[in-house]
Amino acid sequence: MRNSIYITAFTLITGSALAQNIGGDNKPAPSTPAKVAPATATIQPPATSTTPAATNATTATTPSTTPPAPPVEKPDINLKISGGYSHQFNTAIEGSGSYTADRAYFGISSRYTLTETVTLSVGVAYEYDYYKFTGNSVFATAAWNNVETLGILPRFDIKINDHWSVGAAPLLQMSGESNASAGKTITGGALVNFRYAFDQTHVLGLGLLAKGQLNNSVLVVPVPIVDWEIKKGLRISNVRGPEANPFVGLELVQELSPQFNAALGGAWEYRMFRLDDSAPFANGAGLEQQITLYGRLEWKPVPQFRVDFLAGAAVMNQLKLYDSSNNFIGSEDGGTSLVLGVFASYKF
Repeated sequence: MRNSIYITAFTLITGSALAQNIGGDNKPAPSTPAKVAPATATIQPPATSTTPAATNATTATTPSTTPPAPPVEKPDINLKISGGYSHQFNTAIEGSGSYTADRAYFGISSRYTLTETVTLSVGVAYEYDYYKFTGNSVFATAAWNNVETLGILPRFDIKINDHWSVGAAPLLQMSGESNASAGKTITGGALVNFRYAFDQTHVLGLGLLAKGQLNNSVLVVPVPIVDWEIKKGLRISNVRGPEANPFVGLELVQELSPQFNAALGGAWEYRMFRLDDSAPFANGAGLEQQITLYGRLEWKPVPQFRVDFLAGAAVMNQLKLYDSSNNFIGSEDGGTSLVLGVFASYKF
């Protein structure tokens, strides 16, 4: 039952979670500016004239105004650096102790305009999680604490016309404890999506994510895309969260001023990683998943720089453990815990 709720929650509230986790671009493709009709000038002939006819003909074919200059081309490359930190407070494990988690995030991404209709985004993202377990649960025995995740995402976006766009991205991810065998931490997959822009403030889309797991299973889920202005200053979206946050979910975003936005949202967080090769369950796999409900305050002191403050609660926590042969060892549910975080990004 709980697993069904997790998958449902993922489908409903996480539009590009795993894609953002590995550096994907989380903004809809810009629409083509509206075409502007060429400037014209109407020349009225004078009531009387002593000018020779040839001169009148020349005057009639010479425009009286200068045509507008063509628009200035925007740079075809941009670079973005992002980072963040969050702390998950004490989370009870059913009758077997508790754990806390500190998480640090870093990402760098660049976007290249290849043609008028094709762009390439290349991103690298890193996450470091430090867990501290207490009690005598099997997870305390497994004693995972330092977990590192590195992801790479090259992504192509193709603009079909003023409304339709398609995106495709292979993904490569490494996730494991610091002393895990690097070759056993690798998983891969792919993400594809289609987006329809009714206009610049109303975008809907749907994609499909297929990703291999460390227990030799495959995660296949639909990935909706929503960026819809309900009314001026208020929108529902799952592409406008903090850049470095790997689990941006569906949000209700209210513009407070040109520098401040406020949002309420929720996201499904899913982490699977390889255990150390010298741990009690050497080369096994650990899994943590939960749903985080949060509020955030976004501050943009200048257009290129953004800071987000986040506070919320992690609910429906669940931990799972597998051995090196991918046999399921055990699972425990966790209680509700407080989460605080701060994220920042700068676009060059």
